[in-house]
Amino acid sequence: MKKVLLINWDCYPNFATGGVYTWTKTLIDSMTDYEFVVINELSNPNSNSVYTIPKNVTTVIEVPIFGATRYEEFCKRDNNLQTRILRTTQHVIKEKFIPLYREFMKSVLSDRCNPQVLADLVIKLHDLLVQYDAKKCLEHPLTWDIFIEYLNKEPIYGSMTFKEALTAFQLIQRNIQLFSIEVPKVDIIHCSLAWLPSLVAVYAKKESNCPLIITEHGVAFRELLLYYNAFLFDEPSKVFWKVFSHNIVRVVYYVADVINPVCEANKNWEKSLGADPSKIKVIYNGVNTSRFKPMQVERESKRPTVVTVARVDVFKDIVCLIQAINYAKEQIPDIQCLIYGTSSDLDYSLRCLKTVKDLQLEDYVKFMGGTKEPEKVYNQADIIAISSITEGFPFTIIEAMACGKAVVASDVGGVREALDGCGLLVRSRRPHELAQGMVKLLKDEKLRQKFEAAAIKKVRDEFTLEKCVENFKNEYESLTTVQTIPVKKRVGALIQ
Repeated sequence: MKKVLLINWDCYPNFATGGVYTWTKTLIDSMTDYEFVVINELSNPNSNSVYTIPKNVTTVIEVPIFGATRYEEFCKRDNNLQTRILRTTQHVIKEKFIPLYREFMKSVLSDRCNPQVLADLVIKLHDLLVQYDAKKCLEHPLTWDIFIEYLNKEPIYGSMTFKEALTAFQLIQRNIQLFSIEVPKVDIIHCSLAWLPSLVAVYAKKESNCPLIITEHGVAFRELLLYYNAFLFDEPSKVFWKVFSHNIVRVVYYVADVINPVCEANKNWEKSLGADPSKIKVIYNGVNTSRFKPMQVERESKRPTVVTVARVDVFKDIVCLIQAINYAKEQIPDIQCLIYGTSSDLDYSLRCLKTVKDLQLEDYVKFMGGTKEPEKVYNQADIIAISSITEGFPFTIIEAMACGKAVVASDVGGVREALDGCGLLVRSRRPHELAQGMVKLLKDEKLRQKFEAAAIKKVRDEFTLEKCVENFKNEYESLTTVQTIPVKKRVGALIQ
C-alpha cells in the first residue's frame, strides 16, 4: 500500500470545521487503498486532541508552532533530547548553525530569492536541526544580530518599529523550528497550502525522493496580504511581510511537481506569483450528492429565510451580511437570517454581536452555532447568502447548489466558476448590493426556481465528490508510477 504524507495547518484531524477539513477528510476516507501520515501544524498546543481517524491514517504528527518552547515537549522523539542539548555546544552553534542561518535570512529577505538556493538551505537546516537542539540554536544572541543586520541593509526595513521587528523575528524563529521535524519515508507528499508549514515538504521530498503535490484552497499569498493590510499599520512591516511571503511561496511552487488549485481564479494567482504554468492543473472540489440534495425539512418559521454557513471571522465578513439584512428588511419586513458557524476570533464575534445590537436586529439575525447537519440547514432556507471577501472554491456554495438552493454571493475567488448561471454575484464589502440580491431572489420566485434547477444540474455534471476523488486518484497514480526527477537535480546542486 502506497504512503502519502499530508501536510495541513490548523486543520484535520484537530479542527473539524471549514472547507479544507472537509476536503482532507473526504480525500482520506475515499482513498482507502492509500496509507496516510498526517502532519498538522498547530497555532498552539491547546488544540483539540480528541478525534477519530480511519484505519488508513497510520500516524498523526501534531506540531505546535507557538505555546511550546521545544517540539519534544509536545511529541516524543526516539533520540534523546538531553544528548542533543549537550551536543549543541557554542562551537556547533557558531560554526555550523549560524552560517546557515545567515544565508537563509539573506535569501528569504532578498527582493527576489533564488528558489533553488532557498530550498537547499531549508534542507541543510533540517539536516542540522535533527542532530542538534533547535531551541539553543535559535535563541543564540547572534540570530537577533543577523536579523537586524539584514533589516538595516534595506532602508524601508530599517524603519520598522522595534515591536514589529521583534514580532517578525519571533515568527520566523518559531517556523524555522519546524525544520527539526522528522518525517517517515513516503511515496507521495500532498500539501493543502503553499506557506511556511509546507517547507516541511521541501526536505521530506528530498529524503523520500518522491513527488510533491500542492493543493491551494485559498491562495495563501492573497490571504496573507489581506491579513497584513487589516492588522499591520506599519508600512515597512507590510513591505517586509510581502517580500518574505512571496519568497516562501515561490520556493514551495518551485519544488512542487504538480500544483492542483481548486479553481481557475487560484491558478491565475499562482501563475502571477511565479508558478510554472505547465505544473498547474485545476481540480474542483466535489460534493456528496447522496447527502446534499433537496429534501423536506421542518421549519420553525414561515418567514422568508436567508441562511449562511460560514465561520464567524473577518474573511467571511459577517458584519457585511448583518448590514445587508438591515437594508433588506426595508423591503421584506419579516425577513430573517440564520448564521451557522463557529468562531475562534472572540473580538470579531463581539463586533458582530454589537452590530446586531446597534442596528436593533435581534429579531432578524440569529447566530445558530456550528452544525453537523449542513444538508438540513441548507434545505430549511429560502435562499443562501455568502458575504466573504476572499474564497477559493467554497464547499458552502456547491453544497447549497446541490440542495437546490439559489445563492447570492460575493464575486471572489472561484465563486463565479461555481455559481455562474446558477445564482447572483455581487461585489464584496457592498452590503447594499448583497441586500438587493437577497431581495431579488426572495421576491422573484420564477428566477429563484430557474437558479435552483440550474444549480442541481451543474453540481451533478461538474462538482461531484466522485469526480473530485477520481481526479486526485489519477494524479497519485500518474506521479507514483513514472520516473521522477531526482530531488537534488530539482532543487539545485548545493544539496549534493
